[in-house]
Amino acid sequence: MPDYSSLPPPQKPANSIPPAQSNGNTTPAGQQAGAEAMPMFYKSPRPLDRAKDANMRLSRPTNFRFAGTTNAIPLLVDEFPMSSAYYPIVFADGPLPIPAAVVGLKNDENLYVDQAGNWAPGAYLPAYVRRYPFILMDDAERKQFVLCVDENSDMLSTSGEYALFEGEEPSEFTKSAMEFCAALRQQGDATDEFVTALKEYKLLKPNDAQIDMPDKSRLQLSGFLVIDPQKFDELPDNVILEWRRKGWLGLVYAQLLSSHRWQALVDLMQQRGQ
Repeated sequence: MPDYSSLPPPQKPANSIPPAQSNGNTTPAGQQAGAEAMPMFYKSPRPLDRAKDANMRLSRPTNFRFAGTTNAIPLLVDEFPMSSAYYPIVFADGPLPIPAAVVGLKNDENLYVDQAGNWAPGAYLPAYVRRYPFILMDDAERKQFVLCVDENSDMLSTSGEYALFEGEEPSEFTKSAMEFCAALRQQGDATDEFVTALKEYKLLKPNDAQIDMPDKSRLQLSGFLVIDPQKFDELPDNVILEWRRKGWLGLVYAQLLSSHRWQALVDLMQQRGQ
């Protein structure tokens, strides 16, 4: 099952499509040919170390350039309602499809991050972005998760706002980061359950988006899945009742309603003069 704390980096097929989709020539999820795949955004994640990080501090991000070269951000089910107000929600195709907020219409371009690195004012900031530069990763020897930080992040320095350690113990800031990352991992399990049910009832269908641009050109996006509203309407009553108890009906409606957000991406492209 997908690990929402360590998703593989986006593929780069010829057409403009959301990341993490297979083009027939990619290595398995979580792997790259000849190297171990890094999670998206992360270049050098490593475990926190009391000795090495005794004087290290972390600052809040002054910009989001680290997220500026992807056209989709992984989502958890708890984020569907807020995300649907700003982004189209799709499912990146794979053995277990991964929900994602589409943030760009071209490969390696996030329209919600401007040239100064600012995220679009007022738009929902996905948890995957808020978590950076922290991440939980597996410690195979100890059979547990360890909190890691991206050593290459410009948020990490000896003069930042928040200390990582206070004496021999993790700081309150670091403990909060650990709790946040652990909560995201738990929400990842809930997301897996929802997506597995969508697959079980064959509710996901391939969807190509044709977007008419103001200059009369047409942009084609492919390689992602959406919920089929007709098949959803045909679900048996007992399944609908079960999904209502689990809170899944709102997730379905959020994804369907988010299809109206494609125009927001076109508007952002126009603002950039593209």
